[in-house]
Amino acid sequence: DITARKQAERILEEAAATAERERLARDLHDAVSQNLFSAGLIAELLPDLWEVNQAGARESLAKLRQLIRATSAEMRTMLLELRPDSLTEASLADLLAHLGETVISRAGVSLETDLDTNIDVPADVKIALYRIVQEAFNNIAKHAQASKLKLSCQQHGDGVEINVWDNGRGFDPNTIPAGHMGLQIMHERIAQIGGVLQVQSRSGHGTGIVVQWRRQGIEDE
Repeated sequence: DITARKQAERILEEAAATAERERLARDLHDAVSQNLFSAGLIAELLPDLWEVNQAGARESLAKLRQLIRATSAEMRTMLLELRPDSLTEASLADLLAHLGETVISRAGVSLETDLDTNIDVPADVKIALYRIVQEAFNNIAKHAQASKLKLSCQQHGDGVEINVWDNGRGFDPNTIPAGHMGLQIMHERIAQIGGVLQVQSRSGHGTGIVVQWRRQGIEDE
């Protein structure tokens, strides 16, 4: 029944929109609100600290600058996602570069990028790949304790390959702790667009994630 199918699709779309709003609200609380609170405390204490410990005050100033940069990056991400057309209009390289700026500010890591600026993929694929990298970076910021990241995105024939690597503490992919849903979310997103996601990790040896997508119905000659 066409009417029932349309109603089901509308319900799913509304549920997805609600979930996205809830995620943005959590990010606003977890990242922006906490950063602003910490920055306010530092700014309030700095004048007195400067009078007794200028070296400590300089360290606090550096922390304050980092918090401001992180908050600015988080706000840019949220503003980008609050405008639906922004994700579809921007190139995949620009979207991934934006995510890179955010993870640098949030996790205090160095990031090496190699992004093909000429990749052309359908809008739904672009958004799915963006979300996968976003989730990977969120996991790294929360759990990896990494100091270095690498991100590459290249076109290979009729497909795209994305590589995310970090030098963090790693984990056993077969024994993911309860509550760590990031990998499951990434697998679900790549399945929706008919791609492949591989994770290579060992405790103490960092983590590598490879995401591959290829246009449907195109056969090798």
